[in-house]
Amino acid sequence: MERYRLEEGIVVGRKPLAQGDLLVRFLTPKGSLEAVARKGQRPTGRTGRLSLFHHVRFQLYAKEEGLPTLTQAELIGRLHGLEEPRRFLLASFLAELAYRLASPEAAPRIYPVFVSGLRGIAKHKEPLLPLVWAGWRALKAGGLSPNLLGPGLHLKGGRLGEEGVYLGEKGVEALRAVLHLKGGEALPYLEEAPLDRLFLALKAHAEESLGPLRSAEAIGV
Repeated sequence: MERYRLEEGIVVGRKPLAQGDLLVRFLTPKGSLEAVARKGQRPTGRTGRLSLFHHVRFQLYAKEEGLPTLTQAELIGRLHGLEEPRRFLLASFLAELAYRLASPEAAPRIYPVFVSGLRGIAKHKEPLLPLVWAGWRALKAGGLSPNLLGPGLHLKGGRLGEEGVYLGEKGVEALRAVLHLKGGEALPYLEEAPLDRLFLALKAHAEESLGPLRSAEAIGV
């Protein structure tokens, strides 16, 4: 096994560890991964490159046991606009959702949706709209798309699931558009849809398969 390897991706999580180390979570086109940045809590050095939502190229040293160690990190790009508290919370929810979904098989489909969603959250006048679009698209890419017809979790009378969130005609129409239209063709449908209810349905549907999403607790809709 090669002990050193190069990766590229987005920083989606940071957790302080003992001795000043830092646990960093990345979402990459190959999947989700964690690595330890030694002395990563120092205010100088590479820790600034490992801020949340930074796009970085990095080198890992893989051990026989335990997590790999981050040995190098190069900042490729950063998004401006996510400093606003609400946009930051929405981006954090999308990051947690995408990280949980990004198996090696699904990651090549999820990663571009995640990046596009982050850009939308940073720039769109209504950041909840790109979050709803990217969240549902990520669920579809991860194999958790709701069954709009037939048995199981499905839309019935405008409601997602037996006791789920009522979406109404516009909400159902927008959700179908998000799941079935290419690229941003669904955005006009979302502009007239109940975004708060589409988000609540997204959260409920995701948590049924993935378990609680901690970042969702801080988002008030």
